[in-house]
Amino acid sequence: MNVMEYNILKWHRIEVFKNNWTHFGSISRYPKFFKDELGRVYLSGTITGGMPQEGEKERSQICHLPVGFRPLYATHFSVASSSRNEDGACAVPAILVIRPDGEVFAKNYDPGWMSLDGAIFFTTED
Repeated sequence: MNVMEYNILKWHRIEVFKNNWTHFGSISRYPKFFKDELGRVYLSGTITGGMPQEGEKERSQICHLPVGFRPLYATHFSVASSSRNEDGACAVPAILVIRPDGEVFAKNYDPGWMSLDGAIFFTTED
């Protein structure tokens, strides 16, 4: 899709995931992004199952955001992630990085689940 196919002021599903990431399931919001009239982009939803990308031990590419929904500079967020183990969830703070080329990736994450909620960035400096 190109930028003209995306309507701002509307949530858009992240449809293409990389490195085995996927939606966490019906108890959580589907991964989405939204851009408001001030040029702020919001991410929301919960993902699971990510694997390190080839040649990268602690980094896992999640997806790419389309043109018009990307930050001017790399942005870093601390987000919640957790394991799915029999003893209960073990929370791990993860780092979510969004680059100007649209790449979204995780560092220091647990693949049980990871929240995208709270990631908000500007697409302009105006």
